[in-house]
Amino acid sequence: MESVIKNKKQAFWSPLQRPQFRRLFVGQLLSDLANWLDFVALGTLIVYGWGQGSLALAALSVSMGLPWVIVGPLLSARCSRFSGRRILILCDILRAFLLLGLIWSESLAILLLFVFLKMSVSSVFDPIRQLAVKNLTEPDQWAQSSSLSQLSVNLMKIVGPMVGGGLLALWGDRSPFLIGACCYAVSALVLFGLREWSVPSETKEEGNSKSVMREAWRHVTQRPELKAGIIYSTLLFFLVFVYDGLFVMVAKEAGMDKSQFGLIIGSVGIGSVLGALAAGQWNGWQQHPLSRMTWSGMVTGVLVGVVGIGALGWFPNEIGFWVIICILLGACGAYSLVPFGYLLQKETTDKTIVPVSALSNALQTGSMLIAPILGAFAAEWIRAGGVFLIVGCLTSLIAGMYRLRVQRTLEKERILVSSTDECL
Repeated sequence: MESVIKNKKQAFWSPLQRPQFRRLFVGQLLSDLANWLDFVALGTLIVYGWGQGSLALAALSVSMGLPWVIVGPLLSARCSRFSGRRILILCDILRAFLLLGLIWSESLAILLLFVFLKMSVSSVFDPIRQLAVKNLTEPDQWAQSSSLSQLSVNLMKIVGPMVGGGLLALWGDRSPFLIGACCYAVSALVLFGLREWSVPSETKEEGNSKSVMREAWRHVTQRPELKAGIIYSTLLFFLVFVYDGLFVMVAKEAGMDKSQFGLIIGSVGIGSVLGALAAGQWNGWQQHPLSRMTWSGMVTGVLVGVVGIGALGWFPNEIGFWVIICILLGACGAYSLVPFGYLLQKETTDKTIVPVSALSNALQTGSMLIAPILGAFAAEWIRAGGVFLIVGCLTSLIAGMYRLRVQRTLEKERILVSSTDECL
């Protein structure tokens, strides 16, 4: 309880008072900007430039997700033994070169290969960044650090599409790749000034990535709240990726052009920034983060369903309507992700944060690899709007059931773990 009270006294921006975290945060801002420039450019190139449909978008989603399952858990466990600072810098440099390769991609297959390689590097960058946050801030600032991290991602959802849309109009479909590569390069220069942080000796001596991941899973199973949060987020991420790649199809079905599609994605980003700011400023959820995650999930499901209804033509397709709904959708999503990031920091140690983060990413992404394919085939049958409507209903239903039933199980497991610890 004392730590919770102490956390409440911390201002939202307090971690930025630490020069090392401030440098890490600036590097993440630049990387996230490159990520969102890439996102818009890939979607518009495939749909508007090459005239591809939902199946091509599903292939893109799989290429983006597969590395987090088969590459991230193995490489991140090994990389955690080396200089975290150098790994972060190397990841940015590699992603810069891979984005330059996308400029000369003339076929879907080549484009998907470069996307796969870039996301493989990103699957290593993220767990190492989590370790950096843990070592460059104090425990009473982890909630604020998680909020700032989400703020970076969500802020770039606004800036990225806006800048990307402008670049598309001025310099063509490939220009966002060039600017994104420059952002990764500048991020590497910023991260060059980070100090080295200590790596647990047990991690350095560990040579088998599989045993590291087994230890990570054992760690998760011994912490009921962490396990429940990972399983819940895995289910929700699956549902998100059923419809996420179809946003551009919804925009096209509603008669929007490329600039309006960028505005819709930017509106989600505006809401996400507001949600991250709210979660960082009013952090009473720290006592029960999973409860707040499920509450946000129920509201998110309702909003996704409303998007589906609008795309099917049951609501007037006014741009103002889409902007308001997407702002609310982004706010609820961010308000759910911040508690999960805090849960990862709170329930892990320096030794386990990297493998547990990689394991969480692998489970979330692995569960949703099939999701884009299901969404694509469903969109061919019931249109993209129908997919949004069905997924929205399922999201609210699962979040509600999880809130009612899993929370009770969690309390029982807490009691069991406590009694076991006392016996030991």
